[in-house]
Amino acid sequence: MKYLYIFLPVSILLYKLNFFTLCFFVTILAVIPISSSICKYTDIFSEQLGDKVGGLLNATAGNIPELIISYFALKSGMFELVKSGLIGSIIGNLLLVEGISIFLGGLKYNEQKFSREFARTNFGLLFLALTGIIIASTYKRSFFNNGNFKEMSYGISIILLLVYFLGLIFSLITHRNLFIFTCKNEEEAIDKNVTGNRQLRFFLTLISFIFTFLFLIIEGNILVKLIEYISLSYGFSQNFLGIIIIPMVGNVAEYSTAILMALKNKINLCIEIAIGSGMQIALFAMPFLVLIGLTYGYTIDLSYNLYQITSLIIAIGLSFFVFQDGKTFWIEGAILLASYFIIALGYLFM
Repeated sequence: MKYLYIFLPVSILLYKLNFFTLCFFVTILAVIPISSSICKYTDIFSEQLGDKVGGLLNATAGNIPELIISYFALKSGMFELVKSGLIGSIIGNLLLVEGISIFLGGLKYNEQKFSREFARTNFGLLFLALTGIIIASTYKRSFFNNGNFKEMSYGISIILLLVYFLGLIFSLITHRNLFIFTCKNEEEAIDKNVTGNRQLRFFLTLISFIFTFLFLIIEGNILVKLIEYISLSYGFSQNFLGIIIIPMVGNVAEYSTAILMALKNKINLCIEIAIGSGMQIALFAMPFLVLIGLTYGYTIDLSYNLYQITSLIIAIGLSFFVFQDGKTFWIEGAILLASYFIIALGYLFM
């Protein structure tokens, strides 16, 4: 993963030289190791700051790349890209990542078992977020909408954020045995036996994190401008680019880890990564961006179109059905994958 850093200066150079199409693909490759490094540095902070603070950092670190990219998209007025990116992140976690993981794990192992209690709790939070989106979208299009929709959307966002933090208390303090928040790529796993000055290590990690975050801001800004260029030049809709690009560059480290865990028959950890990440997007990133929009005057809310809502219902409902019996088979992974590609085809022709 670290070798992909070579694409960081290359992407900036190509952007300055106006090679926008080639720069688009190079920038995607440049953002991938940045996302992975943020997760790695967060794990080091967790070691230094303790389990509770570390768990909180790990729970939100995976959302940072998507939030940065979404923020620049909001500034550029690409609201459909932001919304599709958020929906795509949830659908990608529930259908694509889980589908690949279960399919490959099922081919290697005849049957994989997991904790139903963990899955059920996370799905409860996902259904809550779905409830907020459906209510907001229905109200906006209903005949009794009296012009107070923005206030309603902000109110629902605050409630979702509140429940998200209650969920963190539940998972990190009162029932932490059910939740194990992880943001780790095994290929870049942190050596627990590293010796030396802990304070010096923490300071060096903090400096590295700051520089990595600055690189993410630079690349995120470039990527949003390139997405706008690709959309106008090649006729791809913001909806299609949003559902594919933002989830891919923001979650690739988690995606690869989930697949590796499934291949090692650690399906509980695989489910934790995929469903937990989807839950964080739905309960944290979505309402947070709505409140950011309120602060800076951007027109974004919790109202989604019928196709996006239907896609979300299918993703959550189908995943919930697959995880009901506490075990998975490869055919269930194939079903999740097929559902993802059907939804993506709809976005392609939208």
